[in-house]
Amino acid sequence: MNEVLWIRIINEIVPLILLIGIGFFLYRGLKTNQTILSEREEMLKRYLLFRGDRQVRLKIHGGDEKVYLDLLKNISNSWKNFKRAYDQCLLSLAKNTTKTKRVLQLITLGLLVNTIRLFVENFYFFGFRAHFFYTLARELSSYVLVVLSFFLLRIQTQKFLTLKGEVVKMDREILFFPTKIGIQEEQEGLFNEFDPVDARGGEGGKEDQDPYK
Repeated sequence: MNEVLWIRIINEIVPLILLIGIGFFLYRGLKTNQTILSEREEMLKRYLLFRGDRQVRLKIHGGDEKVYLDLLKNISNSWKNFKRAYDQCLLSLAKNTTKTKRVLQLITLGLLVNTIRLFVENFYFFGFRAHFFYTLARELSSYVLVVLSFFLLRIQTQKFLTLKGEVVKMDREILFFPTKIGIQEEQEGLFNEFDPVDARGGEGGKEDQDPYK
C-alpha cells in the first residue's frame, strides 16, 4: 500500500516540478531578452541624439576646416563604437536565447522520459488499454506549456535571430544613410508638399496665384 502511495505521489510531483521549471526558466529568459532589447533601443535613441548634435555642429562650423575635420573624425569614431555596442547587444540576445532554449529542451526531455515511464507503469500494472487514453490526455495537457514556451521565445526574437539562433545580419547604415531611391522619393514628397506642380506652373512667365485671395 505504501509503495502504491509513493508511486502516485511521484507521478503527480515529477510533472509538476518539471512544468514549474519550464515556467521559471522561460520567464527568466524572456525577461533577460527584454532587458537586452530595451538597452539596445535606448542606446539607439542616445546615438541618434548624439549624431543629430554633431550634424548641426558640422553645419555651424563648416567654415572652420580644423573644427570641421575634428567633428568628422568624432562622428566616424562614434559610429564604430555604436556598431560595436549594437552588435554586442545582439550577440548577448543570441547567447541568452540559446541558453534558454537548451534548458527548456532538457526539461522537455525529462518530461518525455517521465511520460514514457507512466505508460510503461500503466501497461505493467493495468494493461495497455485500461488507462491509456486517460494518461495520454493528462500528459498532452502538460506539453501545451512546452509548445507555448518555445512559441513565445520565438516571437520575441524572430526579428533579430534566425531559426538556428544566429544573429540576423542587419544593414545598420540604412538608419542614417538611406538609399538613392529613398532619397529621391523623399525629395519628391517634399517638393509635392511645399512646392506642388500647380504652384510651379508660373515658371512659364505666369505669376503664382495666392490661394488665400
